[in-house]
Amino acid sequence: MTQYYFQGMYGLGDSIYQRPFLRHFPGAYVRTCWPELYRGLGIKCVRSGTHLRTQEKNELRTRYAYHPAPRGGVIKRIGYGPNDLASGGIIPAFRRQFGVSGPLLFDLPQFNDLHPRVPVDKPVAIIRPATLRTEWASASRNPDPDYLVRAQQLRQHFFVVSVADTVPGVEWVVGEEPEADLKLHHGEMTLTQLCSLYAHAACVVSPVGFSVPMTIAYNTPLFVVAGGRGGHNAPEIITDPAMDLSRVRWALPDNYCRCTRADHDCDRRISNFDTLFSEWLHEIVL
Repeated sequence: MTQYYFQGMYGLGDSIYQRPFLRHFPGAYVRTCWPELYRGLGIKCVRSGTHLRTQEKNELRTRYAYHPAPRGGVIKRIGYGPNDLASGGIIPAFRRQFGVSGPLLFDLPQFNDLHPRVPVDKPVAIIRPATLRTEWASASRNPDPDYLVRAQQLRQHFFVVSVADTVPGVEWVVGEEPEADLKLHHGEMTLTQLCSLYAHAACVVSPVGFSVPMTIAYNTPLFVVAGGRGGHNAPEIITDPAMDLSRVRWALPDNYCRCTRADHDCDRRISNFDTLFSEWLHEIVL
């Protein structure tokens, strides 16, 4: 039997995208900072040794078991570049690299580990503010933060939790922070608490990022507020027809920029934002 060692990607969102493929390789090894994501697959996790901030933090504090890297076997490096994104997106790129052509199940484990400040007796909505970080600066991907502030009608129906992991000078919220009943903006939650929150929530409003695959995996209604850099972040690139997208809606800029630059001044204006948001909220969520 072939022994596989997948040298996976380090991003939280990318690691969620990898789960449906790893399901096809029980007993395989995967290099990861996020071993919690692969619970239930029979996968053996190998430490990455990364010094990326949020990834290293999880790798050092996780209670999930790590294994030594295997000796011998087949090593496969998993990743994608601009050519992969231009020729179909993340999921087709992973299909080629993992060699999986069959059905994919996009899910995540259930942890039941809500942060103690998140109420269990009220319906909860999540909002993600737009942030920038020095490790991977992509200002052009973010939406105009004013649209996230305009999603404040969430508070008429839900206890709103705003989630981020900021550190002064390292990662910060762009523009005005969205209104929320509880702001957990300094990485207060563990990964299992974050997953539990997304599984528990009635809905999520977020820019492009890990929220997209995590929310789809938990089948939680999602409203994505897009910015620019559409050549890497358009809906057809970061989602796939194999996913259940029935509860996902996008607010795309009127002149959606398909550039691939991290620093481009993309046009982020969404003239019908309030209508799109209200329709999603009342038709999908409420």
